[in-house]
Amino acid sequence: METIDAPSLFSWTQLAFAGLLITAGGWTLVRSHQPQVQNIQDWVFSKLWSAMSEQSAERVEEFRKPLWLQAHGNVLEIGIGHGEGLMLLPRTQSDESPKVQGVTNYVAIEPNTFLHAKLVENAAKAGFSVNFDAETCPDAASNATDSELPTLTIVNGTLDGGPNAIPSFVRDHAPYNCILVSMVFCSVDDLRANLQAIQHLLKPGGKYIFIEHVRHTDTADTTVNAHYVPGSMNLAVWKMLQNVFTPVWKPFTGNCHMNRDTGKIIREMDGWSNVEITTHRGVENPLAKLMPLVYGMAVKQ
Repeated sequence: METIDAPSLFSWTQLAFAGLLITAGGWTLVRSHQPQVQNIQDWVFSKLWSAMSEQSAERVEEFRKPLWLQAHGNVLEIGIGHGEGLMLLPRTQSDESPKVQGVTNYVAIEPNTFLHAKLVENAAKAGFSVNFDAETCPDAASNATDSELPTLTIVNGTLDGGPNAIPSFVRDHAPYNCILVSMVFCSVDDLRANLQAIQHLLKPGGKYIFIEHVRHTDTADTTVNAHYVPGSMNLAVWKMLQNVFTPVWKPFTGNCHMNRDTGKIIREMDGWSNVEITTHRGVENPLAKLMPLVYGMAVKQ
């Protein structure tokens, strides 16, 4: 008889943040005030992400590092968060002060302003001179004073509106050699609109480089001894849990969906000359089991 790997959800220490869900009693009182609701969601997510971002970065680093090393030239990153991946960019070999290498300009989209302060700090540590887009961040102070360093410009916005609603600064600095996206498309309002905008912003031959968590599928993957057998009861249980948890999870995690088949949508989209995608399913804890990964790149025709 098949053994079902039942999740020990309440043994996972990070789910202490379930307390955040319990505090949602006042949620219905403010639903009619959308700007305030969005501000509350952003604040809650920023606190959650501050506690979990290091763990998340460690989980994806082995897959993300070889991808981020391919970034070069004019680069756009969507949903950069705290900028944890900036230290993974190609760097000089100097032991004293390694610098970003091969990146001439970096545009960073991040719509959650509660994450901007830590992003500025990490960007400076990574060797960038930091600037803010005056149109979308009118109250932020820029400090891009070192002309010898590549500039990273923070833009408050999204690509949810597709090619016709791209923030002006992002559009004005296109086309891009590379567009990087890490653990973001679980939470966008319109995945296909974002992918269309990416294709619009890339130069021909430009690379969309990504790592995302996705819904469980029967696709073969790189996981060893994970017991995710296609058609198995174990796999069916984890698929079901993704669907059950998503409606409760997403209001407090920046609209994060556990059950999006992002890899399939990328692969089947027209406009790429080549798509390389690898799937990996974690086994180390319940959260990893709820969030299998896809990573790779797609090259614009």
